[in-house]
Amino acid sequence: MKPSYFGDSYDIVKRSLLQWLSPFGPWKAHPMFTEPVDSLETKALSRFLGVPFVSEEVLRAGCDRPAYFQCCFRCESLFLDPDTGIRLKPIPPGKAIKYIFASELADIVKARPGWLTLVFDQSLARGSEEKQIREKLRYFARRGVHGFAYTAQASFVLLGQATTVRRARHSLLKASGLPNRRFVSLDLEH
Repeated sequence: MKPSYFGDSYDIVKRSLLQWLSPFGPWKAHPMFTEPVDSLETKALSRFLGVPFVSEEVLRAGCDRPAYFQCCFRCESLFLDPDTGIRLKPIPPGKAIKYIFASELADIVKARPGWLTLVFDQSLARGSEEKQIREKLRYFARRGVHGFAYTAQASFVLLGQATTVRRARHSLLKASGLPNRRFVSLDLEH
């Protein structure tokens, strides 16, 4: 996340989703900052989102990524906010700071059974969003992680155990009033 974008329309969607999913908390957030940010900005962002941060550490090229994400393993429900989104395959360190890799995400989700993980995902190419999101959901399903995606200008993926994800999807649809067509899942329609 880039602090200079704080307050944009994506942040309003993030806040709304976290509020609608609050029954599945307590929620915490890892903003995945990619540039230095001062403590007043982080406090304002945390207050706006309505959730505490588990880390304010900057994700830098070439950093020890497993160590960077270690704080996520002791959370209950968790919101991850990468600059760009979820990437299925690793890329060079200079570009990697914009993403959470699917393998990292699967490890975080599986380490916290019974809890949810919400991830901002803007890595979907226009016109093929549904195809790409289904590919990501299949990746997670093969690893025993279930989920669904909310697809719009600001897209998100929600992951966890099948029963919890199914309940969260139902609750989110009811609380938000969003149209069902905005949600993509592999096996959670029922």
